[in-house]
Amino acid sequence: MVQILKEITVMEPTSRIKRLREEFLRLKPTASIERARIETRIMKETEGESVITRRAKVFAATVREMPIYIYPNQLVVGCAGIRPLCTNITPAINLAMRKVGYSYLLGMRNDAPFAQLSDNDKRELEELKPYWTEQGRKVNTHHFGHNIHNHEKVLKKGFLGIKKDAEERIARLDLTEPDDAAKVPFLEGVVLAMEAAAEIGERFASKARELAKEEEDEKRKIELLRIAEVCDRVPAQPARTFYEALQSYYFSYLLLFWEVIPSLGFSQGRMDQYLYPYYESDIREGRITKEEAQELIDCYLLAGNYEGEVTNSGTPMTVGGVKANGQDATNELSYMFIESVMHTRLPSPWLSVLVHNQMPDDLLIKACKLCSLGTGQPQFVNSDVIVSQALARGSMGGPTISLEDARNSSPQGCFELVIPGKDSGYFYFRMPNLATCMEYVMNNGVRRYNKQKMGLETGDPRQFKSFEEVQDAFNKQLAWMRRNIQIAGNNIERKVIEFTPTVYESALIEDCIEKGVCREEGGAHYNFNNGGAVLASTDAGDSLTAIKRLVFDEKKITMDELCDALDQNFKGYEELRQMLLNAPKFGNNDDYADEQVAWVLHRWMVEFNTVKNLRGGQGCPGGSVMGSYVPEGRGIGALPSGRLAGEPLVDASSPSRGKDLKGPTAVINSMGKIDHVEILGGITFNLRIDPAVFKDGNMQRMTAMVRSFIDRKIFHMQVNVVSSDTLRAAQKEPEKYRDLVVKVAGYNAFFTQLTDALQNTIIARTEHKL
Repeated sequence: MVQILKEITVMEPTSRIKRLREEFLRLKPTASIERARIETRIMKETEGESVITRRAKVFAATVREMPIYIYPNQLVVGCAGIRPLCTNITPAINLAMRKVGYSYLLGMRNDAPFAQLSDNDKRELEELKPYWTEQGRKVNTHHFGHNIHNHEKVLKKGFLGIKKDAEERIARLDLTEPDDAAKVPFLEGVVLAMEAAAEIGERFASKARELAKEEEDEKRKIELLRIAEVCDRVPAQPARTFYEALQSYYFSYLLLFWEVIPSLGFSQGRMDQYLYPYYESDIREGRITKEEAQELIDCYLLAGNYEGEVTNSGTPMTVGGVKANGQDATNELSYMFIESVMHTRLPSPWLSVLVHNQMPDDLLIKACKLCSLGTGQPQFVNSDVIVSQALARGSMGGPTISLEDARNSSPQGCFELVIPGKDSGYFYFRMPNLATCMEYVMNNGVRRYNKQKMGLETGDPRQFKSFEEVQDAFNKQLAWMRRNIQIAGNNIERKVIEFTPTVYESALIEDCIEKGVCREEGGAHYNFNNGGAVLASTDAGDSLTAIKRLVFDEKKITMDELCDALDQNFKGYEELRQMLLNAPKFGNNDDYADEQVAWVLHRWMVEFNTVKNLRGGQGCPGGSVMGSYVPEGRGIGALPSGRLAGEPLVDASSPSRGKDLKGPTAVINSMGKIDHVEILGGITFNLRIDPAVFKDGNMQRMTAMVRSFIDRKIFHMQVNVVSSDTLRAAQKEPEKYRDLVVKVAGYNAFFTQLTDALQNTIIARTEHKL
């Protein structure tokens, strides 16, 4: 592996990759209503048919009719939009989200693509709205998303092979049995969807040959004809070569966005594992060189950035980890995918490296070298922890996961755990805000910003005589919040089943075809579900710490004084606020503070880990909150931590911004006091490191920090290596920093495209030395 690293490290991106990257940076987001036109037409034509049949026909028509595009000089083809950075507007969901979009969740400046529609398209979109708003057709949530599908099956069988599986399953049905008869619409829908999916390659092959006829550059003409040959084969048939496998994988992934949009968090899984057999065979047989393979991977990663703002899922992918037998899974592609992110340096993909104590030093050094470049990449996910998390699900009320499946588990979306190809995937029906629970405790269920009773009455906090009474009230607020989230989640699941069940997506999940049931109705092998992405656990924990220290242990203030100060947002109580701010804070390896954050998270996990969804699956709560901690903070009043009303909250379990004062080792030690195994959905941990640490090119301190992270059994760590000076300069002159990429909360984004408020929270993170 050492030799592999040396060879790959010196490789520069090709002129093609440099040119494609620069061209991408000049692109502007747009939007199209082609998808809306197709879907509305098919839904009107199929009134009276089963919903699963109608959705299959919408998908088939979309695959056959959506305009396709081959980007100049690209070697990996396909784009969800009719052009790069083009958002497909889908009526069932986007019309409901038009005013908000994902800007709320991701902290983007605006929903610019919608503004790019022509006046005629805007009028047509308005004409489509009545059909989708009548009879409850509007589903005001994004689809499940957050999953890793069985793209490996597409590589091995092709879509025509999966179609054959569905046909054979239909042939085995006893249509005199009601249960078997009920499976027919879904299975026939799979046949229809696979027939259409198989044709996507044919369409691009024809497009490539059409362009080749007009191409004057002989080298590009040859490339286009080679693209045509690859697309003649895949994804209809099994892939035979690395190029075919890479292109087939991209088609398989891309088509997910033509079935349901938006679908935040669709992930590609452990690509170094799935693609390695094809790479190894091609290298052995002399069909490809390492340099050619690297350029293809670079093209693949660039293509993943072409999806529109609302369509874009970030193309999360994973390298590293362990094999089913527990041995280290590192191979040459593990290094090459990291190298590719070094070449492209764009927001996509969201790369996770599965780290563990048996991984080669070279791979860890390679990942840390990428981290030092200041792109917010990669994020480190502890393979030992996610295996333990997967196995723990069975002991917490969920189905037993085999050891082999647990070892194959992978982060998806921002970083949440799924079993690739076997899991129903997650969807966020709520982001439980634990700062809200804290506010309700301190105001007897009343929201301060609107003076309305929205929480549970847990007693007048001025009358609390012990810290245990405060904790008891907090527990009751947690239970009340969990109940409301569960009710809302069940309602959304029912609507998704009623209006937007999937056929194509379900066909790429194990057991759906065999059961004859889509994933939304429990067809998957595992039917886990996100139990809410918990927000502001540190805000709540630091608040409890301050109350315990200042009110009950040291008796420096009374509950009356604290409640009065909170009511006034600390106006006239600055001295008291400073006492709260100077109370122990999470992230400094102080047991007094750390135990409260750990307790808050433990209580939420106990509350939600045994909750069942409509498919009989277990709730798996976590803490991936994207950029919502900024807008969610606007409605929260002053907190006992010393935080002022309206200020951004803490993302999840990271330390409060600027309050982790004793260095990264102390932060890691604090994080290690949390039981990460019981947090079945994983949780965010942000760090920011001074880039001066890496000036000498020595990765030893960084690798030691990651090894400590592994040893402390922490689930996740993402590191921004960028100075405050650079970030402030980017705020002042954004045009000079258009390619500055940062990690926000499990996802990557161009810094200059984030809102000022979210930018400021990143700047406010402590800039650590090593």
